[in-house]
Amino acid sequence: MRVEVELPEVEGNNGDEATVSFWYVEEDEEVEEGEDLVEMITEKTTFNVTAPVSGRLLEILAQEGDVVKIGDIMAILETEEEEEEEEDDDDDDDGEEEEEEEEEEEEEED
Repeated sequence: MRVEVELPEVEGNNGDEATVSFWYVEEDEEVEEGEDLVEMITEKTTFNVTAPVSGRLLEILAQEGDVVKIGDIMAILETEEEEEEEEDDDDDDDGEEEEEEEEEEEEEED
């Protein structure tokens, strides 16, 4: 599953934008929920944006030096939930196929 990392509102900051100072992680790196991803600078403060979920940093959209507005998407994370869901879907398909095969065998026996 893909999760968007947006610039949040920050207490004590009256502005609606911030500048990307630097990224702590690079694309394709694994991150943990709550881990610092990027340092942001405003006229009044410096703060970090953290990972909303654990996963892999799929794509950085806001580069160092870019000015980003509150709510803008700065990066995309990919969580492992997508892989687990796909595996579950595969398991479900196998179960349906097995049931169909059993039904066909029963019909042949009759």
